[in-house]
Amino acid sequence: MFEQNFEPLCGESANLGRIALVPWDIETFGFGVADYRCDTVDVSVQNCALIAEHLEIWAGAHKVELIGTTVPACDTARLYFLQSLGFRYINTTLTVCYERIENMEWLTEKVVLTPSEKSDLAPVMEICGQAFKNGRYHDDIRVPKQLADLRYQHWASRTFEPGNQQVILVAKKNDQVCAFSIVEIDGEQGRLHLNAVAPKWQGKRIGIGMLASTICYFQQHAVNTMRARISAVNLPVVNMHAALGARFYDAEILLSWHAPWATHLVAGK
Repeated sequence: MFEQNFEPLCGESANLGRIALVPWDIETFGFGVADYRCDTVDVSVQNCALIAEHLEIWAGAHKVELIGTTVPACDTARLYFLQSLGFRYINTTLTVCYERIENMEWLTEKVVLTPSEKSDLAPVMEICGQAFKNGRYHDDIRVPKQLADLRYQHWASRTFEPGNQQVILVAKKNDQVCAFSIVEIDGEQGRLHLNAVAPKWQGKRIGIGMLASTICYFQQHAVNTMRARISAVNLPVVNMHAALGARFYDAEILLSWHAPWATHLVAGK
């Protein structure tokens, strides 16, 4: 699996923030992608022009075209600081949390979910290429949609690699995959990484049934807490989780910086 190795943006100084390449996105996109962290930066005293200059120098040296970052939605000072560096708003995300799921009971009709086989991967990847409208890169208008879709397709295909603890659960209609969830279990903690319903089956309550069945899967594996990360602007998904009793935490804003020399991104205005 890939790892990020953060380093000071400038020399040994952490005061200008930390930055790291994002290997999984680089492998998918074919160009440099990085993650910037400014949690160590005192935004009240820093010289924004200096940090912006070093961001561009570092990106140029590492052939990076896109840098992502996050900031707590309540931290407006840090948000304004990042915008002054050239970062642009992309989306707001929420952590979804289901606690004590062993006690949950169901009023909604569930769907049958089974662990996927290698033969299910092709239809799952087809859904990945059609179903998503929101996401880390789908909401970035500078990133071509086919690349954002490809990222999820690669995510699905990596679940079959040796040592990967993530599992694809699939739902089928007429013996055809109509929806999937990518999940992971770590002790008593469960994580729903990704899920989607094929476009022709959307609006037929398969989504909420699949979500309920995913939670049941965790129940069967002695998990007591399930978490996921979702877009706050995807209100159908927010309402679906709310209907099942989820709590929402950790609102974060996603931002992106786009290199002025980028050749793989959609031209900006």
